[in-house]
Amino acid sequence: MNVDKKANKTLSIRISTNGFCFCSYTPTEPESLQYIFYPTESSTSLGVNLSRAIGECPFITQDREFEIKAIIETAEYTALPAEFDNRQDYKFFYRSCFPKSDSGAEIVANRLNVQGLTILFPVDRGVYESLQSLGEVTYYTPASILMGYITNNLPAEENCMIAYIHGEQSLFVPVKEGKIGVSFCFKSENGEDHVFYMLSIWKEQGFSQTDDILYLCGDKQIEELQTLISRFIKNRKRINPSEQFHPTLLNRIKGIPFDLQALILCE
Repeated sequence: MNVDKKANKTLSIRISTNGFCFCSYTPTEPESLQYIFYPTESSTSLGVNLSRAIGECPFITQDREFEIKAIIETAEYTALPAEFDNRQDYKFFYRSCFPKSDSGAEIVANRLNVQGLTILFPVDRGVYESLQSLGEVTYYTPASILMGYITNNLPAEENCMIAYIHGEQSLFVPVKEGKIGVSFCFKSENGEDHVFYMLSIWKEQGFSQTDDILYLCGDKQIEELQTLISRFIKNRKRINPSEQFHPTLLNRIKGIPFDLQALILCE
């Protein structure tokens, strides 16, 4: 994910329509982790909500010396092969894939050098301006973080799929013989929707019900979903990056979304 293991303090912000997760952390100081969640108010724009949250967040007002990272939750993203990575063409490629998307949104990129891909995705204009007021920002989307996590943590030469369930978002990344395939993202209203999309992608990708592995990660819905899919997929494994943190932090990181935890682990 192009994240250097630096000793300086980082501020990671996860942006979604439901709220904002703020996480401050210094890799060399495990006890330094701080986490706050701010829900959004539907009566105001996402940018105004974020600006208000930034102004209220105590560890931002106390210290502005951060390396800023922002995770943008969106189902609208596309991947470019590394050989076609040209910043001047980002908007053209993105608009070609999503012609009906918000024309005022800022198109940003997350380069995945190991995978040889650049992920393009939109950021609401108000959100973009609020984040830029903090300084230089590195942008991510859950799909790009998941791809980086797979590369660094799952066994090579394995046929598997990782399913990330968070709120109404279903994100699936298939892996064939250690190579990451095209990811899929859907909005799901309930557990049955999550399972329907999960099994549809599993079948479409030609995975075996008995031999290949389904990795599950995300919020508490995962426990319920495991029961629903147990009769369809035999090999299921739950992954939780919080288990890789220093033990003294385990009680502090409850509620932090999987992608935010995975991003912190790469620092």
